Amino acid sequence: MIMKVVFSSLLLGALLTGCVAMDQVERINYSLIDHETVGYDDLDRFHPLLEEYKDFIPLLDKGLRSRIAAISYFSVDPNGKPVEVSGWVFHPENKKSRGVIEVLPTAHLVNEGGITDELYIVQAILMMTGFTVIVPDFIGSGISKEKSIPIFMAENTGRIAYDMRCAAAQYLLDEFRYILPSETTLLGYSLGGYAALAIQKYYETRHANTIKVKEVYASAGPYDLVVAFETFARTGHSEFPAIPCVFLTIKQYYFDAFGLEFGLSDVFIGELLANYQDWYSGKYTESAILKKLGTDVHAYMHADFFKPYEQQNSTLQSVRPYLEENSLTEGWRPKAPIYMTHAKADACVPVECAEAAVKKLRKAGANISLTIYPGDHFSVGYLWILRNFLTFMSPL
Repeated sequence: MIMKVVFSSLLLGALLTGCVAMDQVERINYSLIDHETVGYDDLDRFHPLLEEYKDFIPLLDKGLRSRIAAISYFSVDPNGKPVEVSGWVFHPENKKSRGVIEVLPTAHLVNEGGITDELYIVQAILMMTGFTVIVPDFIGSGISKEKSIPIFMAENTGRIAYDMRCAAAQYLLDEFRYILPSETTLLGYSLGGYAALAIQKYYETRHANTIKVKEVYASAGPYDLVVAFETFARTGHSEFPAIPCVFLTIKQYYFDAFGLEFGLSDVFIGELLANYQDWYSGKYTESAILKKLGTDVHAYMHADFFKPYEQQNSTLQSVRPYLEENSLTEGWRPKAPIYMTHAKADACVPVECAEAAVKKLRKAGANISLTIYPGDHFSVGYLWILRNFLTFMSPL
């Protein structure tokens, strides 16, 4: 059964300025979409995935009952326009919460209803070890699934997550009289790894007085977009169809929104140039798009994409400032420790992105580590994040 209950009556104008402070806890209004209470026995629904995560089953609290709630709230898109987005809150009902973890979703180019099965099992494990877990859907999934996905836009990523945190704070207060603590841990893989750093930057540079990031666990993220594109240009190989999506995002939010020309014939070639509107309309999965594109970047990107920046056409050169603006490796000094993992043979997000992040952020004074594992993008994911996180977790 789907419920739609609107709480609070804050004006939309107040929402768009950020969270409202009440007793030093930020909150905004929200709508409750659906909820349920689950326990250890309900994990049978995750049976196909539990085999992969079986090492963590002994850590689960068999007596714990937890609430899972889907909520919606208002935030803004990258151009500052109001947009209703959604997310999930997981909270212990019969025991005290051990703390707050914000888990960021992976990249899904198909418009879908919310968090994926794999992400859900990650929440289930963290929830059943006693944590309050907050998950923003981001624009393009959940309740905003009909909208295009603004992929790798750092500032907007931080804003959406911040507003979700505020809405979750109000929900938890209403339902459990639970005051969301200021301390939070960020955890993400792939796009979620990028998002974890983007949110850390947003929290630490904009809301350091009300939010304290305890630690960040990030895996396989494209933290340096310039390095990612340079690596794809050098290797000519990509096993995830994100490159065109980045250009389409930049075109929509940095050019089309202001009536500026952005010639895609200077960027795409062949079947992609003829079909990008259909292929990236949100109705195809990543694997379906990759099947159309292939893994040879030369087959769909303009020849200038593979040239040094100085030799590229003006359209490709015009993208560089936005790649730099949305990279997360310069212009700030992370305060919370960052624990990164990456696969050595990652053909979706080059390991060079993580190596560049560690080098640049460490130079800025960050406490950051990187563990590189054998395998590909999909073998080094949430499994390694959980292993890393739960290794340092205090006993139940």
